[in-house]
Amino acid sequence: MTLDQLALRVKKFPIKESFRDEEVGLRCCELALDALSSGNYGVGAVLLDANGYVLIEENNAVFSTRFCSSAHAEMRVIDKYESDFRETYPPGQLKLVVSLEPCPMCLSRILLSGIGVIKYLVKDSAGGMVERMSDMPPAWQNLANLQSFYHAHASDELCQLALELSQHNIVYLREALMKQRGNEK
Repeated sequence: MTLDQLALRVKKFPIKESFRDEEVGLRCCELALDALSSGNYGVGAVLLDANGYVLIEENNAVFSTRFCSSAHAEMRVIDKYESDFRETYPPGQLKLVVSLEPCPMCLSRILLSGIGVIKYLVKDSAGGMVERMSDMPPAWQNLANLQSFYHAHASDELCQLALELSQHNIVYLREALMKQRGNEK
């Protein structure tokens, strides 16, 4: 599927009101599409306050402007939260919704942030860590017990779209990452 076809699917996606995370999940997909359009991994993240209002939204920007290995959507959200909102919004009252299961780096940062609820649209069998929480060191598992991790309550169609966004151009993006590491093959 081309990027233009994905963009059309995102634009025309019909929100199913019976799924409580559908609207914010679609916003994550829109952010993931923006990331893809900028030559990045297709991942988006939204931080909500206790009333469900959007505080921060970010997308993956690893290859934007200059290479930045920590510019994952979740990391960018947490950076912004800690610099601008931490004094006003206690982390335990917040909800982070992500289009793709957080990787080990992002999961560790989420655990340290104390954000209360973390939801993701699709599993990441190649790099996700939430589904492998039992593989984390005991101290990190203890932190995870203070937070709640869930699959987002979203339609199968939206989850499929999130998966396709996360996988678009994945071979090219992995090659670009290896070049940044100096491991060209």
